Amino acid sequence: MESGDADIPTYQPVGNVQVSPNSGRMTFIPDVDDLIKPQMHMLFNSLENAFLFYQRYAKAGGFTARKDTQYEPRKGVIHNKWVPSIRTGCEACIRVKLTPDNLYVVYYFEESHNHSFVAEDDRYLLPENRSMNYVQEEAVNALSAINVGPVRAFNIMRTLYGGFDKVGATKVDFKNFKRDLNRYMTEYDVDMVIKRLRRKKEFMPNFSMEYLTTADGVLRALFWADGDTKRNFNIFGDVVSFDATYRRNKYNMMFVPFTGIDNHYRNVTLGAAIIGDETAETYSWLLNAFRQAFGRAPPVIVTDQDPAMRKAIQDTWPESRHRLCMWHIMEKLTTKVGANLCNSTDFKKRLCDIVWTDALLPEQFETEWGVILADFDLVNHEWLQSIYQIRDTWIPAYYRDQHMSGLMRTSSRSESENHFFGQFCNPNCTLVEFLGHFDSAIEAQRHEHRKNDHDTRHTNPQIFAKEFVLEQQAANIYTRTIFFDAQLEIQTAIHKCGIGKWDDREDNFVNISVMMRQLDMTVSCSCNRQFPERYIMRRWTREAVPNSAPGAILGISESDDRYHQVNGVVREITRSAESLINRLVHNFDALCAFRDHVVQYESTVDQAVVNAPPRSRRDRFAEITGYTQETPVTVRMPKTVRFKGMGKPSRMKSNREIAIIQSAKKKKGRECSNCKRRGHNIRTCTYPAREKADDSSESDEAALEGDDEEELEDAAGEGDDEEELEDEEQE
Repeated sequence: MESGDADIPTYQPVGNVQVSPNSGRMTFIPDVDDLIKPQMHMLFNSLENAFLFYQRYAKAGGFTARKDTQYEPRKGVIHNKWVPSIRTGCEACIRVKLTPDNLYVVYYFEESHNHSFVAEDDRYLLPENRSMNYVQEEAVNALSAINVGPVRAFNIMRTLYGGFDKVGATKVDFKNFKRDLNRYMTEYDVDMVIKRLRRKKEFMPNFSMEYLTTADGVLRALFWADGDTKRNFNIFGDVVSFDATYRRNKYNMMFVPFTGIDNHYRNVTLGAAIIGDETAETYSWLLNAFRQAFGRAPPVIVTDQDPAMRKAIQDTWPESRHRLCMWHIMEKLTTKVGANLCNSTDFKKRLCDIVWTDALLPEQFETEWGVILADFDLVNHEWLQSIYQIRDTWIPAYYRDQHMSGLMRTSSRSESENHFFGQFCNPNCTLVEFLGHFDSAIEAQRHEHRKNDHDTRHTNPQIFAKEFVLEQQAANIYTRTIFFDAQLEIQTAIHKCGIGKWDDREDNFVNISVMMRQLDMTVSCSCNRQFPERYIMRRWTREAVPNSAPGAILGISESDDRYHQVNGVVREITRSAESLINRLVHNFDALCAFRDHVVQYESTVDQAVVNAPPRSRRDRFAEITGYTQETPVTVRMPKTVRFKGMGKPSRMKSNREIAIIQSAKKKKGRECSNCKRRGHNIRTCTYPAREKADDSSESDEAALEGDDEEELEDAAGEGDDEEELEDEEQE
């Protein structure tokens, strides 16, 4: 041994050690407070309380306990004892029995162990000391609503608590809890969603929900909208973008948001749906549900070129003008007419100049279109002819008389909406989780609208031309975002434009401030001092809609009132504690005094509060989700289906590739029955029997080795149930 080894500390056994003078046998006694140590003749009102008391003693001592029950048939007495779970022949235990007073009395207690105990710093790793508490379970469930998985939730908590040992559970415990919660929700998934939306319809004013099932009760489509959504539609529903997204839940059901533009030029959700297929029949049902909820169809609906959508809109909303997404059409231009023509000439630029502008009249557009096609010899091009035939469904020149909410010419608003919801959702969530994600996303969207309203009302934009009242008036009328656009137009008009009238009586030009057309009685203001009210669209004003109540879409659940009361008190305690810490953080002595007060009260609680038996995991899930299965399931979960936008289930192979594969199979041929090799048969086999036997034995050995390795892997997997990963939860 080197001289330095003596200075290296070694692991010391934990516990009070006693050595027998005769046998030299070592025993260990836990070093715990007498208040939590079992005593002879101690009484308990239930077996569960007796076990919890001994379990608390075991945790403090550094060992774990398990139950063991004995029954004496002749006396009809049940004896219960609890012993350490480490099966080393340890005789330490506590035994209780039922008394005539229906109480349980301790009649035997052995506190000496034949093993040392777990060090205090490592006791958090014992299985009995690892459990998620009420607050942690609620936090994992709440964080999942914003797409934060259990692993991230654990990392957040261990950072806030100050270390892994302070959490009281491991990362695996968090994942297993979320996995089991998801399994519970999956069991009653659709029924829970329907019930939750029905309760919202019952308790939230002006809430609408409709659902459609197949003949055998499988969910096919679901639509919902609340009062704030309907209010927004009345103001911002002049143009609605309508698109379906993929992979927003584990069943591949499609999420279909209806999207508009609010008075801050931001997306606003005007209803939502989940559908199980993309047929015209399903889309027609959805559009009918939308009309029933909102009372009317939007004047303009923007979609892609999906034929099922087009047919459903024609049949269900004939009064709406269906506009196709310009981007989806023009994106095909290079493919349809050829890359050489688009890249080597000015064809694409000239075509885009007349397609994307709204300055042309329909007649001008048609003339320019014909000239361009003639210049490049494309007059008879089939695809260009087909999109020209439907020009009134996508070219801006044909929408000059339509209010387009800032020229919503593409479905990019829906694409943006899909990205927004994608930040809150993951493609493997249950429908119950998805509904929670949707509520969180809508709450965030409405919070952003409230913030934009606040910035508009309580911040003053910079006014460049203070001598002109018109600019200040625009700042008082419009929202902040819209004002900046109006301000640019005002500045351009002031510095670059003028209004004039030619006077025939005096051969000169007279500058005036106003021009009026008697034909349509269009009147402008004089002296640039006023916006004519007829030209002010309410949808762009700062007071277009009142603010919604914060979190109005949330707060309706199936849980009992007691559960909500408890959570309300917990939140109040959390806020109060956080407020006190923030106020005391700069006064160390006062902060320590508050800490001592909390620790003292914690010990008081330990003595005063009776340890209630823990609730079963299933009861806890029912409490969290607010759903207890009391009646047969009426709406069943859909099977996972594929949609048109999801691609092929497998890659399509070319004819050449298929031929190569088939040729390889032919060359491979059958096995030789003599040597088991391929490429020849028994009549042409040149391998002797001995060599064949050696090969066979080698093959057998290899097969046995492979079997042993696989079996070991399976056996290892059997012991890893505690560390089972949650496949469907994103970390």
